[in-house]
Amino acid sequence: MSGGTGADDYDYIIRIIQYLDQRHGIHFFISSRDFDILYRWWEKRIPEPVIREALDRVVERSRLREKPLERFSVFSNEVRRAHLSLLTLDIGRQRSETADEYFEIKNFIAQFPPPLEFMKADFADFFEKVMRGEAPDAVPLQERLLAGFRDDGELNAKTAWFLKNISPAMRKPEIERKYRLNYLAGRFAIPVLD
Repeated sequence: MSGGTGADDYDYIIRIIQYLDQRHGIHFFISSRDFDILYRWWEKRIPEPVIREALDRVVERSRLREKPLERFSVFSNEVRRAHLSLLTLDIGRQRSETADEYFEIKNFIAQFPPPLEFMKADFADFFEKVMRGEAPDAVPLQERLLAGFRDDGELNAKTAWFLKNISPAMRKPEIERKYRLNYLAGRFAIPVLD
């Protein structure tokens, strides 16, 4: 693993771990080697949809062979091939579509999740600033969100499981915080807050 880790790489790594758990019910102890593999994917800026598709293919093959998956190294070759395929397809391609860059935010506000009702004004204000091109500080919003779900049994159980299944060296408060935020973002389809 090269250099120090920060918020973006922790988010990326945790989202991949959560995807494997939530989509396929696969969870295993995350060793330092597994963390290094995930971190290399982040360093290479491999898009998460490419990784998710590669994970899906490996999981499907392993289920057909009835072989359990016990570490991230079993996904490495498929992720590498998928990334190479993406790079080959993207060479010289022009992006002509002009998508609404705020679609996800607008959709979230329009279909606001009832369990987050206590924060509706906070989210509306935050995302209004984002759509105006400002860069509001997400930390107060994140802290209020975490405080609102401090006693949530599902979140606490998932977080405890996650922490138990990663290397002791990685059991840091910032990793736990990122896991909780990413879990809530996935649960309620909250657009990226950073």
